[in-house]
Amino acid sequence: MRIAMVRNNQQIRSLKAPRERLPGGSRRWIRASMDWLVAEFGRDVPYRPIAVPADLIPVAYDGSHAAATELCGRVDGRMDLRPGQCGLSFELDCVRRPGGGTVKEQSGRWMRGTEQNLIQLAPALPADPVALIAIYAHEVGHELLLGSGRITPAARPDHESLTDLLTVFYGLGIFTANAAYERRPRPNGRGKQPLARGYLREAALSEALAYYAMLRGERHPEWERHLDAPVRRGMRNQLAVLHR
Repeated sequence: MRIAMVRNNQQIRSLKAPRERLPGGSRRWIRASMDWLVAEFGRDVPYRPIAVPADLIPVAYDGSHAAATELCGRVDGRMDLRPGQCGLSFELDCVRRPGGGTVKEQSGRWMRGTEQNLIQLAPALPADPVALIAIYAHEVGHELLLGSGRITPAARPDHESLTDLLTVFYGLGIFTANAAYERRPRPNGRGKQPLARGYLREAALSEALAYYAMLRGERHPEWERHLDAPVRRGMRNQLAVLHR
């Protein structure tokens, strides 16, 4: 039993750690990458009001594709994406990759097109508006970084992590962080299994949100109450380090 508990704890830590290696370590990478985003997109962006769930998710949100499309439009506005710049569909085949009790799935994809680039989302995603915002914002990030030619995968092999960081930079980090890890009921109904999303995951997102708050001059940001408890604790710890 003790060995199983140790393995479970190690598994959870690995699911909350960055999915890929961040050059120079997470703290140095976050600082350098966030400063690069400031230079590319403007110093005013991180000073905009941060998005909290009540700002984006309507009280009457019903999980329909029409409501989800409207919600994605609100994300477009937050991230300076032009109306109609990307096509949107909810026809992505959701590939579930169970392994070691863990579920990994692809719920979003950005693709180049001939007349316009396309964002595909899994058809079940509208049922979870927090995850929908997080995943859609990540795909919009691909449009802003790859679609614009600002970076190439060859020049930035860390581009997936950079795309997650871009959602924090644009004030959508609460959604990215809260959707990064959850426990879902198993298909057989026996207990729950962990689901990990994204690339920075909870650990690095705590650091990213702390640096974002520092850029904004916030020592005790009011919006931290909207974060899941593990991310909120991690961000507080990192803010304390940054302000020493």
